[in-house]
Amino acid sequence: MNNDIRIEARVTNTFNFAMQQNYIPLIRSITLINSGPAPVENITVRADFEPGFAKPYTYELGTADAGRSTEISPVRLTLSTELLFSLTEKTAGNIHISAFSGDEQLAETDIPVDILAYDEWSGALIMPELIASFTSPNHPRVSEVVSRASVYLQKWTGSPSFTGYQSEDPNVAKQQAAAIYAALQEENIAYTVPPASFEQSGQRVRLPYTVLSEKRGTCLDLTLLFASCLEQVGLNPLVILVRGHCFAGFWLEDETFSDCAE
Repeated sequence: MNNDIRIEARVTNTFNFAMQQNYIPLIRSITLINSGPAPVENITVRADFEPGFAKPYTYELGTADAGRSTEISPVRLTLSTELLFSLTEKTAGNIHISAFSGDEQLAETDIPVDILAYDEWSGALIMPELIASFTSPNHPRVSEVVSRASVYLQKWTGSPSFTGYQSEDPNVAKQQAAAIYAALQEENIAYTVPPASFEQSGQRVRLPYTVLSEKRGTCLDLTLLFASCLEQVGLNPLVILVRGHCFAGFWLEDETFSDCAE
C-alpha cells in the first residue's frame, strides 16, 4: 500500500431495478488523491461488486500528480438487469474499489450498498420521483379496467370513448376519472394498512396487476393502480404523499409540474 494515495467515491448507497431502468448512476465519480511529494504513474483503478450486480470495472488513469486529485466521471458501469429484477428481498451489497500501479496495490476502499427488491420503493428521502416507475399503464389488466370503465362513460355521456384532454373541458376529464373509479370499485379491493413511516422509509409495492389479482393493497398500491389507469386514458396523474398516507389526483387540464417531484 502507498500511504500517500487514497480513494474517494460518490455512490448511490441505495439502489434498485427502477434506478437502473431510469439511468441513475450507481457510482457518480471516483477520485484518486495523491497527497505525496512525487507523482505516481501507470495507475489502474478497478471496482468489483458483491453480489455481482455489476460487471467489474477498470479504468486506466495514467499518472496521479503530486499533491493533486484526479477524478473519474462519469463511471460507465454495466449493471446486471437480470440480478436486479430477480431480487425479491433487500440485499446488503458492497463495492470494492482499488488502485494499482503495475502489480503494486496503492489503495483500496469498501463502500456498502443496499440493493432493494425489484418492487421496493426507496421512500421520499431518496429520489421520491422514482415512485412513478411503479405505474404500469400498458399492462393488460389495466386495459381491462379501462374497458369496463368505458361502459360507465357510455351510460353517463352517451360515448364510451376516453379522449383525455381533447375536449379542453375539465368536466370531461372528471367524468373519465370517475368512470375509472367506478370500474375499480367493482373489483372489491380490500384496503391494507401501510407500514409505519412508509412515506419516508419506503415500502414494498404491489404493482397494479398484483393488486387486481390479490384484491388488496395499501394506499400507495391503490394510488399507483388508479394512476396507471388515468395515464392509460391520457390524463396526467399525481401521486400525493402526506404523513402516513398517500392518494391519487389528476390534472383537469393538459398540464404537469415543471419538475418530477414537488
